[in-house]
Amino acid sequence: MKDAAATITLDIRKQKKDGTFPIKIYVWQSSAKKGKFYGTKLSITKTDFHSAWETVKPRKLFQPLRERLQKLQTEAQAAIDELENFSFEAYERKAAIPKSEAMNVFYHYAQKIQELKAAKQVGTASNYEMSFNAIRKYHSEPKLNFKTVTPKFLQGFEDFMVNNDRSLTTVSMYLRTLRTIYNDAIAAKYVDVDSYPFGRRKYVVPASKNTKKALTPLQLAALRDAKANTPDQERARAFFFFSYASNGMNMKDIALMKWEQLEADRLTFIRAKTKRTKKEQQKAITVFLTDFHRDIIAQYATEPSLSNYVFPIITGDMDAEQQHGVVKNFTSYVNDHLGKLCNANDLQKTSTMWARHSFATVAVLKGASMEFMRESLGHSDMKTTLNYFAGFDDEARKELAVSIMDF
Repeated sequence: MKDAAATITLDIRKQKKDGTFPIKIYVWQSSAKKGKFYGTKLSITKTDFHSAWETVKPRKLFQPLRERLQKLQTEAQAAIDELENFSFEAYERKAAIPKSEAMNVFYHYAQKIQELKAAKQVGTASNYEMSFNAIRKYHSEPKLNFKTVTPKFLQGFEDFMVNNDRSLTTVSMYLRTLRTIYNDAIAAKYVDVDSYPFGRRKYVVPASKNTKKALTPLQLAALRDAKANTPDQERARAFFFFSYASNGMNMKDIALMKWEQLEADRLTFIRAKTKRTKKEQQKAITVFLTDFHRDIIAQYATEPSLSNYVFPIITGDMDAEQQHGVVKNFTSYVNDHLGKLCNANDLQKTSTMWARHSFATVAVLKGASMEFMRESLGHSDMKTTLNYFAGFDDEARKELAVSIMDF
């Protein structure tokens, strides 16, 4: 049994000045016991609507309108039936796409970017925009048909990017967004699954180069004790180690940290990256506060009476796009001055990304299990956690070689 159905109805809730009422498509979802009206730009009197639509056989005068309404209903029902899992949002997205744009990859990109921005997923929207712009440079035509996206097309795009000094990691990121666009189009039945160009014996998206970016305990100690030449370098190092000591908390979550998340002995937060997931799948991360945490908060935090946010990075009046820009600038600031600190002290060049990987690696070296690390990092699967572990250094291997003979 179909979960949703479309019918033509006369919306008599509000009469127009000319005495007519709007004709609308009414979609009812059985499982949710919910319905919604959708406009058709047509209006008519009650009497004429009855003559054109509600009679078994309309008079010749009303036959053209009858056929037009039947077409609207048929198209609406077809859009519903083509959805793998019905939702009003999915139906609205599908119904809003003109037939002339249904096979246009660029149109679907623009729609996806718009949806992500509306959902305040500014970072993800930015990734789609970069992918969109790169593919448009490669394919200069105003439209890109899904059927044009063949394994040969994708390999050509990869070669184009590499020849323009872009890394395979960048190619991977851009083509994974295109793959999502393509999968969405298949789910909506705009394109046939047999045309799918990705996968074995077709085109395989390059694996992202997973460079292990973790400092050893000795390198971390050297960075902690290095001489900072400016207050900016000192501040950058403080936020790097705040991230490291807080389960590898990223800069966005530090910027969004609120006083209400702090208790006497702990900080509890949900990663901004996972807040779009279902509530039952969200993983709250707990960080137990040390004297180091308290020192950093005492030195760099705002007064609770002045802001809900712990650190003076973002303000409550910023929208999602402004927050994204400010956090991006703050991360660049920390990385820039952290790099200068490392250069001045002949240390391994480091960035904020290294803090998370370093936390994961050092914690495992000190005996934490991978399951414990998965929970601490807020990952939903073990494979992601394993990608953060940089492996054992030579000293750890030597220790193991000696210890296995100690019965």
